[in-house]
Amino acid sequence: MVSEISLLIPVYNQNVLALVEALRQETTAFLIPCEIRVYDDGSNSETLQQNRSLQGVSGVIYQELPQNVGRSQIRYNLAQEARFEHLLFLDNDVLPVHPDFLHRYLTQAQGDVTVGGVAYQASAPKGAELRWKYGKAREEAPAHLRQKNPYQRVFTSNLLVSRKVFLACFPKNELSGYGHEDTLFAWRLEQNQIPVQHLDNPVWHLGLESADIFLLKTQQALHNLMHLHREFNLGNQTKLLSAYASLKKWKATKLLRENSQWLFPLLKRNLVSRKPSLRFFDLYRLLLLDRYLRK
Repeated sequence: MVSEISLLIPVYNQNVLALVEALRQETTAFLIPCEIRVYDDGSNSETLQQNRSLQGVSGVIYQELPQNVGRSQIRYNLAQEARFEHLLFLDNDVLPVHPDFLHRYLTQAQGDVTVGGVAYQASAPKGAELRWKYGKAREEAPAHLRQKNPYQRVFTSNLLVSRKVFLACFPKNELSGYGHEDTLFAWRLEQNQIPVQHLDNPVWHLGLESADIFLLKTQQALHNLMHLHREFNLGNQTKLLSAYASLKKWKATKLLRENSQWLFPLLKRNLVSRKPSLRFFDLYRLLLLDRYLRK
């Protein structure tokens, strides 16, 4: 049973007024200590102007960092400065699916780490078909399926965690750019035998990137995955590295390299289309992975 809670929202170029209002509407009925911390990590002037209306709002602590510190550090700062032991992290581009979102966490969470899950709308936003399709197929899942492999879908986009566990296990300055902070966090939870509980308490992921931006982020994420692989021998259990190991076993990586010059543009043409293929996306990532591993 959660007896107090800090709601933590790192912001970068996103209007969070609707998210904060949804949380405040539910917290007005709380009988437990609660705070909402919104930290801006170097957003553009338009975003700053929109979110500054949170200054002075009861129960909300709004801060603007003087410079961008990155995805990991901003979360670490929020955790360090939070008043309460239970921390609920939410990304800045989500909204709760259920009106009793916080109540579900307060009454059902057990242990140090609870993951609520993520959900995607029924149809893809125009231009973001690839990101929507990937999220719908690879990230969205009911709690009973996630619980079968509890360390695989640990997303800080919707995570309730004890302050001591987060500060001990979450990467601070070990990764730069986009991607795989959650992978390293989940690996450390598993190494320390800290149980992860999954709940059916999702948030809508609304801020979906265009295919071009998602492909760029995919490249950045693979760089981080390679760093984790070399530094900690981490990631062998991921589907991507497992698939690459199988290709290597059957001596098919040479075939990838020999055909990469014409495959890359062909795959990208499909991935930025209205009907992208996740099989083509996986092949695109394998080609990138092979390129990075040879550096």
